[in-house]
Amino acid sequence: MESAIDLLIGMARKIYSAVHPLLGTIDARKIVGSGFGGDKTRLIDAVSEEAAMEYLGQKNISCIFIGEECGVRKIGQSPSFYLAVDGVDGTNNAMKGIKFASASLALSRTEYLSDIEAAVVIDLYSGEIFSAEKGAGAKRDGQSIKPSSLKNLGEAIISINVTRNVKAARKLLPIISIAKGIRAFGSAALEMCHVACGLLEAYIDIRGVLRTIDFAAGSFILKEAGGVILQPDGKEIPCVPLTEIKRFSVIASANREIFEKISSLMTRTKIDLQECRDDCSN
Repeated sequence: MESAIDLLIGMARKIYSAVHPLLGTIDARKIVGSGFGGDKTRLIDAVSEEAAMEYLGQKNISCIFIGEECGVRKIGQSPSFYLAVDGVDGTNNAMKGIKFASASLALSRTEYLSDIEAAVVIDLYSGEIFSAEKGAGAKRDGQSIKPSSLKNLGEAIISINVTRNVKAARKLLPIISIAKGIRAFGSAALEMCHVACGLLEAYIDIRGVLRTIDFAAGSFILKEAGGVILQPDGKEIPCVPLTEIKRFSVIASANREIFEKISSLMTRTKIDLQECRDDCSN
């Protein structure tokens, strides 16, 4: 029987084949419905999920499919695992042809985030694959990866998402003023993978809007690589169902030292996470 990681890699490649030709096209932007969370479903999002479900059908695999667009759906008659799929993470980039977008897939034997056993994130432009299995570390195109060993925030390159949230941007000014470089790429899962392989020292999103499905695969790959992902106050991400929409603020970092320095600077600025969340929804 095909292993969990091989299943996910095969599915990721199927998604890539279906989505890659649409990147940056007018067709990709067509609105074809509304998603699980109420957002507009673009054609490119729908094509991605359809490719994933088609792959499951071809393999005659039964599971509980959790999609950003279709929601929770039973595939086959005897589901043996849960599969969380974000078909296009970075839809705005994908529609405009900005070369930073991904698809992420996470497999769990139960409905809970904490029970994920395997995950894959594929770069929808390059086809590069990040993968991880529980207890077996993480890989980038089949080669083992580790996060950066840098512990000095002044030497760190950090990706920060403050989209439509001026209050969050203000709260992060101390970090912006110290870090060597700040980036904003637009695909949380892929950014976490870039922390996992040492391209970034940290990824920060304190808006309180990041959904479980957005970071399920990326966070698992980061942790298996040896990195850290926590809430800004240092608490673990709670054991939440993948089948429900839950939203969080997170700091994904290469190591605990970088996390502590970021968290400490944020604490001094007295972050009001509910205020940030409200600002983002306005």
